[in-house]
Amino acid sequence: MKKKLLISLLCLVSVKSFAAASKIEDSIKKLNWNGIDVVYIEDARFPTYDMLLYFGDGALSDEPGRMGLTQHAFNLLDAGTPKLSQKDILDQFEFTGTEFSTDITHEYTTVAMSGLAKDINTSMAQACSLLREANFPADVVKQELDKERSELQSLVASPQALSDRVFREVSMSGSPYSYPVSGKLKDLDSYTPAALRSRIDYFLNKVKKRIYITGPKSILSVEKVLKDKCQFQGTPSDYVRTASYKLVKRSAPELVFVPVPDANQVQVKIGRFLNYDEIGDRRLDTLASEFLGGGFTSRLMREVRVKRGLTYSIGAYVSSQKQYGRSGIATFTKNQTINKLIEVINNSIEKIKKDGISDDELEKSRGAIVGSHPFKFESNRAFLAQLLYLDHVERPYSELFNFNEEVMKYTAKDVAKKIDDVFGMNVQTIFILGDKSIEKELRKLPGKLGKMKVLDYKKFI
Repeated sequence: MKKKLLISLLCLVSVKSFAAASKIEDSIKKLNWNGIDVVYIEDARFPTYDMLLYFGDGALSDEPGRMGLTQHAFNLLDAGTPKLSQKDILDQFEFTGTEFSTDITHEYTTVAMSGLAKDINTSMAQACSLLREANFPADVVKQELDKERSELQSLVASPQALSDRVFREVSMSGSPYSYPVSGKLKDLDSYTPAALRSRIDYFLNKVKKRIYITGPKSILSVEKVLKDKCQFQGTPSDYVRTASYKLVKRSAPELVFVPVPDANQVQVKIGRFLNYDEIGDRRLDTLASEFLGGGFTSRLMREVRVKRGLTYSIGAYVSSQKQYGRSGIATFTKNQTINKLIEVINNSIEKIKKDGISDDELEKSRGAIVGSHPFKFESNRAFLAQLLYLDHVERPYSELFNFNEEVMKYTAKDVAKKIDDVFGMNVQTIFILGDKSIEKELRKLPGKLGKMKVLDYKKFI
C-alpha cells in the first residue's frame, strides 16, 4: 500500500509540474534573425537572461595532427584580442556579472552566456569581439597549454579521472568518436595562434548556427548586436556535421587491464559503443539504466553494495547523440574483491535475461524517473539545453513534455530486453584500472569474459 501511495504521489507531483511545463511549451516561439533560427521563451520573472549559441559541428572537424584544436580554440577565446588583454576581458565580464562558457562535443559546439537583462547588449558585444577578433597571444596560449600539459601528466594521481578518459577511448575504438575531444599531449604543440584563429573563423563563417534564449522581451534587442557585431548570418549552405562509419559489431567481450602505480582502489567500468541503429528509444534507455544502476534501490546497488558490501556506489547509464551512443556501468572496489565484483555484476545481468524482472521492481524505477524528470525544467539554462539537444538529434519537443506519459507504457519485459540488448555481458568491454599487483588475480577470471589485454595508460594521455 505504501509503495502504491508513493508512486501515486510522484505522479501527482509530476502532473502538477507538467501543467506548468505545458505553459512553457506553449510559450516557445520560433524566430528568424538574419537567416538564423532562434528559439525564444519569454520569462519576465527575473531581470536576467540565458542564451545558448549552437554550432552544428564539433571536434570531428579536427584534422589528424591537430586533434583537440576546436576545443582549445573556443576555450582560449579569452586569451586576448588586439585591443584587450586576457585580464581586461575577464574584468569586463566580471563587471557586468556575465557568465561566458563553451562546450565542445564530437558532433556540435555551444557557447553559453547568462547575466542581467539590462546588460545583454553590452555583454554580447564583448562576446562578439572575442569571436571575431581573438588573436590568441602566443605567450598566453603557451601559459595555458603548459598548465594543461602538467595536469595531463599528473592524471595518474587521479585514478577515477584517468579511468574515465581511457575507458572512453578503449570502449569506443573502431568508431570516429573514440579520440578525446580535448586531444592528447602530442597534439598540444600544434596549436598555433594562426591555427586557433582559423578554427573560430570556420565556425563563424561556414557552420550552421541556432540561438536559444530566454528572458524578458527586452533581451530581443540583442538581435541587432548579433547581426552587426558578430556578423551572424544564416544561409542554406551552412554546414552541419554528419559522419559515415562502418557499424561497430563485437561478437565477444574484451577484458582490458590498465595498471597504475600504488593504487589502493580498483576502478571498474563495463560498457560499449552504440551504433546509430541502437539508439532509437531514449526513454526506454533511461528506464532500463535507472532499473539496473540508477539509485539505491537499483538492481546492481542491491546486489553489489547492500548484499555484499563490494563497493560504496555503482551506476549505469545509456547516453546518445545524433549518430552514436555509449553505455556503461561504473564502480570501484578494493584490490582483493575485484574478481568477486565482476562476477556479481555478470550474474546480475544474466539473471535479468534468464528470469526477467518483476512489475513491483519496475515500478520503483519508474517512480524514480517520473518524479525526477520535471527537475529538467528547474533552471532556464538546463531547459534550453534540453531543447537544443532535441533539435540536434532531430526529435520533437514533445519527447520532453510527454516523457512521463510514455515511460508509463513500458512493460517489465520491454525493460529486461533492453538491459540484455545494451548491457549483455557477451559484447562488453570490461575495463579495470588499478595497481599492477592485481594482474595475476584478474587472469583467473572466466574465459567467457574475454581474453585479457594489458594497456599502458600513457598512450591515452
